[in-house]
Amino acid sequence: MTQQDIQTAIDYKKNVASKYMLVEGAKISSRLAGEKFYVTRKIDGHMQCVFYRDGQSFMLNASGKQKAEQLKCMDMFTGFMGKAGFKNIVVAAELYLPREEGRPRCGDVARALADPALRDQLALAVYDILSIDGEDFSAQDYGEVHAKLVELLRLKAQNNEGKTVFKTTRLCAPVELRTVSSVEEVKQIYQEWVEEQGAEGLVVHCDNGVVAKIKPRHTIDAAVVGYTTGENGVRDLMLAVAHPDNSMQVFAMGSSGLTDEQRQSIATQLGQMHVESQYVLSDSRGVAYQMVRPEVVVELSVLELVARGNDDKIKTNALLQFDPQQGWLMQGMVPGVSALGMAIVRLRDDKSVNPTDVRVSQLTDICPFEENEGSKLTGEPSTLLLRRVFKKVSGEKVMIHKFLLWKTNKEANPRFPAYIFYHTDYSSSRKELIKRDMIYSSSEEQIRAICDAEIADNIKKGWEEII
Repeated sequence: MTQQDIQTAIDYKKNVASKYMLVEGAKISSRLAGEKFYVTRKIDGHMQCVFYRDGQSFMLNASGKQKAEQLKCMDMFTGFMGKAGFKNIVVAAELYLPREEGRPRCGDVARALADPALRDQLALAVYDILSIDGEDFSAQDYGEVHAKLVELLRLKAQNNEGKTVFKTTRLCAPVELRTVSSVEEVKQIYQEWVEEQGAEGLVVHCDNGVVAKIKPRHTIDAAVVGYTTGENGVRDLMLAVAHPDNSMQVFAMGSSGLTDEQRQSIATQLGQMHVESQYVLSDSRGVAYQMVRPEVVVELSVLELVARGNDDKIKTNALLQFDPQQGWLMQGMVPGVSALGMAIVRLRDDKSVNPTDVRVSQLTDICPFEENEGSKLTGEPSTLLLRRVFKKVSGEKVMIHKFLLWKTNKEANPRFPAYIFYHTDYSSSRKELIKRDMIYSSSEEQIRAICDAEIADNIKKGWEEII
């Protein structure tokens, strides 16, 4: 494996696979055009670039990392390429765990890799050819690509009559393909594979050069836990779902679908619900979300939930707990999802924020959360970035403010934030002698700005900085 191999895997995801046009199943007629369509079944697994070189094979994910070795499906791929007589070939494939019932799930792959009893069941669905013997593979259309894959990935055998026949194996085979000549036929395949058989979706190569990823929309009821404002009222809503223990997992931000009237109305409503929060997040303008009491429920529609990004890293979401006195408390970062193609449908005044109405299983039923590969703690200690202590004495009254800021060095673990700000407020004359506040952020710039603001708000005339 070379650095060039790593870059090949990274570039393929970035330049090819991530640029597919996302299309809602109900809008096939309006979004697709052409006279010939190559329709393949979308498989929910892990994208891999598979390399064969001089009799050996290995595969790299979209981050250029080798996560899977010594798999039966890889041995089979090596055998196929050896029989084809190639010295060097690179293909793109989906690594997945076949199911007897129901469609494969992305999360199955990590589980199978960790379970010796399941590893040999992992399969490769090969869907593209990047290069053969050092030369970029070019084809007139996707039909030619798939025909080449069929030629390469098939077993020669004899039937009962002694005639030579060819068949494919489930463990290493080309993706299923149908070639049709009308949009109506694409819709029929969508109905059969997705609506009736429960497939994740379709990938359609059109003769006009467009590659479409077609999936059904999903409806989710979610709680509003924060918001930002713009000229017309609400700019973005922060949305979360509830776990059985009442903790809230943030998974989406947006406001598409709201009218100007709704934006104004919701902004007015949320303006009466402000609370404090340890969790701080800014929108694309750098404006921090104002956190609110979890009382408003909205119905949203999403086209896709993804558990991994284009870099193949597992998505993580903030896990929060609401306290009526303290506001939102940070519980950590946990494996989760991101929502694509999101639109708000309506307010759900008939529902409330509880583990039933806004349950987390609405997400996991569509896209199961993955276990994070970097969940084990590293031994690297946290780095203290700032420590400032101030004292003020007034008669017998002693007051102390301590401000700490540190980098955890544990951000690879999804349950830990990157930066933490900690403020201790002591007063000898107060019934509650010590008050504490802690704020988390993934941005050093943001956490330093919060620290500076807290110092400015609390340290006025008469305070002395001490060591």
